[in-house]
Amino acid sequence: MYEDFMKMAQESMKPVMKMAENNTAMAVKLMHAQAESAAEMMQSNLAHVQALVETKDMNAAVEMQQKYVEALNEKLMAAAKENAAVIEAAITEAGKIFEGSIAEVQAQAKKTAQNIEKEIAKAGKKAAA
Repeated sequence: MYEDFMKMAQESMKPVMKMAENNTAMAVKLMHAQAESAAEMMQSNLAHVQALVETKDMNAAVEMQQKYVEALNEKLMAAAKENAAVIEAAITEAGKIFEGSIAEVQAQAKKTAQNIEKEIAKAGKKAAA
C-alpha cells in the first residue's frame, strides 16, 4: 500500500518536475543572454567613449553619438526579441506539459472508475450469492 502511494506520488510529481526543469532552462538562457548583453554593452560603451575622446571635431562627435545611439537601440531591440522568444518557447513547452498532464489525469481517472465499477460488480455478485 505504501509503495503504491509513493509510486502514485512520484508519478503525479512528474509534471511539476518538468515545469521546474522548463523554468530553470528558461532562467539560465535569460541570464546567459543578459550577461552577454551586459558585457557587450560595456565593451561598446568603452570603445565609444574612447573614440569620442580622440575626436577633435564637434560635428564628427555628434554624428558618432547619433550612430552609437542608433546601434545601441538596435542591440537592445534584438536582445528584447531574443528574450521574448525564449519566454515564448518556455510558455509553449509549459502548455505541452500541462496538456500531457491533463491527458494522464483523465486516463488515470477513467482507469480508476473502471476498477471501481468492477469492484462494485464483484461486491454485488457476492451479496447476491
